[in-house]
Amino acid sequence: MASETYDYEPFLKTDHSMKEIADAIRHKGYGKDVREAIAQGMEAYDEVSGKLFDRMQKIEEKNSDLEGQNSKLKDRCQKLESQVEQLLKDADDHEKRLQKIEQFLFSGQSVNVTAISRDDSNEHQGYEIN
Repeated sequence: MASETYDYEPFLKTDHSMKEIADAIRHKGYGKDVREAIAQGMEAYDEVSGKLFDRMQKIEEKNSDLEGQNSKLKDRCQKLESQVEQLLKDADDHEKRLQKIEQFLFSGQSVNVTAISRDDSNEHQGYEIN
């Protein structure tokens, strides 16, 4: 049978790691030192869990904000898609109107395009439509 060795040094109120607290609970010889180690362990746990709880709340708030932004982006994308569809319809309508105008203006007529220029050194060129 292994012999237990007990530590009879007082367990003072200082910053102890969780490992040190666990060792004190296991090996302190006096009940008051064991109780102090248990109390410090609970305090350390409370502090750590409080910090974790605060972090989780911040993460949940950020997540909520991101979900709101995501929803707004989806709405904007849907509006943009609707606008693109309308623009495509408008473009088709304009193309049809242009064809009708061309047909009306130029039906039965031949169109002659003549290049004109005032000066041979001029790099700009004009056209005359007959």
